[in-house]
Amino acid sequence: MQFFRRSALQPEALQALAAYDHEIQGLLGPNHTHPVRMRDWELLQVLAAAGNLPVSARILDTGAFNTYLGLHLRQRHPDVTVSDLLSLRAWKSFLRRLSLLPSKPTEVGYWSWVQAMRQHGLKVRQLDLTNTGLPDGSFDCIISLSVIEHIPAIEQALAEMYRVLAPGGRLLITTDCMPEPRPYAHGVRYFSLPELDQLFAPYPVTSSRDQPDFAPENWCYGGREAVVTVFVEITKPH
Repeated sequence: MQFFRRSALQPEALQALAAYDHEIQGLLGPNHTHPVRMRDWELLQVLAAAGNLPVSARILDTGAFNTYLGLHLRQRHPDVTVSDLLSLRAWKSFLRRLSLLPSKPTEVGYWSWVQAMRQHGLKVRQLDLTNTGLPDGSFDCIISLSVIEHIPAIEQALAEMYRVLAPGGRLLITTDCMPEPRPYAHGVRYFSLPELDQLFAPYPVTSSRDQPDFAPENWCYGGREAVVTVFVEITKPH
């Protein structure tokens, strides 16, 4: 497990993020006015880990609605699937259009996002990560970028993602860590370090290990409280 430190966002890293933004904006076109990226360090970790995947790798990007990592991956890999609880996303998007839910300036309309994905050759799927219904070994790489903290049955979701991962495949996860755990409520939870150790203990974690630094300069999400992001790579044995 690798934990965010503000010092990691050196000019080279910021340039890589700017290049990513430029690529995605170019693919979406000038009429796209919503943000194309809402993650920084954790996105960089995923991009680096996925950078040496074979071209033929079957990739699943989970919890992908209103994100565009799939577009970047599709430029090199022909077989990329983006998934989410799409029926729920579509319903909420519809309610926002009717002003029955608060608007979200950072969120594109549901059908605009789906059309952009399909236009660039991505597969768009409705998937519940706790019960995907997919065969064993369906993907060579599964990406879960800031997703698992929003799933109540987290252990079940991890087991399911690992099941549909092919032998030799990699599961790339980012999530959040706090000094003290915060149980699931209002759609999110925050893990303590002991909780993370326990959560990933059953799996072959292959990312390097460091310790979280909860100094205020490392606090994420606007620095309002002691939350740092963490990256975990799991590699399934052959």
